[in-house]
Amino acid sequence: MLKSFDDLTGRWAALYFDDDEAVVFHDAAGLRQVHYGRDGAGALWCGSRPELIARLGGNRLDLEHLDELRSIGVFRAGATGFWPGSGSAFIGVQRLLPNHCLDLTVGQARRYWPVAPIAAVDQDTAMARSGGSLRGAFSAATARFPLAMALTAGQDSRLLLAAARDYVGQMTYYTLKKTGATRLTPDIAIPRRMTKELGLSHRVIPVQPLSTHPLARSIAASFTPFHQQTADQAAALAQTPPRPGGQWVTVNGNVCEIARLPWIVRQDMTTEGLAEAVHMRDSAFAVAQLGQWFEDAGPAIEVSGIHPWALFYWEQRLSAWLGAVRSEFDIVEEAVSPFNSRSLIECFLGVDPSLRQPDDWRFFRDLTGQLWPRLLDYPINPKNRFTHLEARFRKHWKSALYARAARHTS
Repeated sequence: MLKSFDDLTGRWAALYFDDDEAVVFHDAAGLRQVHYGRDGAGALWCGSRPELIARLGGNRLDLEHLDELRSIGVFRAGATGFWPGSGSAFIGVQRLLPNHCLDLTVGQARRYWPVAPIAAVDQDTAMARSGGSLRGAFSAATARFPLAMALTAGQDSRLLLAAARDYVGQMTYYTLKKTGATRLTPDIAIPRRMTKELGLSHRVIPVQPLSTHPLARSIAASFTPFHQQTADQAAALAQTPPRPGGQWVTVNGNVCEIARLPWIVRQDMTTEGLAEAVHMRDSAFAVAQLGQWFEDAGPAIEVSGIHPWALFYWEQRLSAWLGAVRSEFDIVEEAVSPFNSRSLIECFLGVDPSLRQPDDWRFFRDLTGQLWPRLLDYPINPKNRFTHLEARFRKHWKSALYARAARHTS
């Protein structure tokens, strides 16, 4: 039954009931988060956020470990931190990991994927299969929602635009202008030029750091912990909607990175190495939580052949951080990630790894060119002699601004 959902994309959670079992499961990346815990009477509760479960069950905030993670900067303003493992900031409230389902009869999670080797897929077959999946996602989404696509100079949004070729006139397009970016920044300049020459509607939406917009304050008050960058960007979208009329569903390029990770070059696959990769090595709690994940994931890694760094990124960094971020964004928008399909991810993972590596991401560029050749006329993640200087400038000012925020809110 669970496998029958592998082709679905988007962001969703589902419940399955029959005479013998009742289970909860969600989208491939776990972007529609599911948390669960028991109240004082022993009843099991499930919800999208741990704060909701804690309110019902009276679960206390895990101040000891929250303070430990905060002390090493995991949740500092401007960071992309997440709660490690399968827990949450509330004692007794758990997060359902991707590739797992929750058995409601006993209140326990179990892994259901991967349970077999990931099959190798030749490039032509993979391009046909994945191209069809992405085009189908846009066919379905444009029929249901007023879409606004987030564009950058990156590979993932370019591939999505190529897959949406038959539907581009039904969408609007936008780019968030983040701290330190200028009109010459590739993520601003290239989407602007490309959409202009293609005759598409495009907006550059400025993001004000440390926003005091009511929506930003609402996010800060509603989520524990929360992400300042998300609050700022959500406020920007509320002030400058990416689609006329103020009603939209964002299309973004998240999740594809599972199959094209720079993380894969890391060789130090140890518990400490896992914590180091997500800047949590100085937290004994984080090291223990990530070590438990590594131990539990061992049989799945062995049977499937999936690169352990890819699965780690998928089930920890991506699902915990981005899942929380998307929940925060829910206050202003819904979003769909066409790459968020287990069948599609598995197809990508079956492609020769040499075609999925930086710097050119050959498979993904070839797929983009097959779907819409003209889009390769525009640079993808260009590098020039000024790129590193701009990156250093942006990093410096971003750190300074968010450090100031931390001082004002501590």
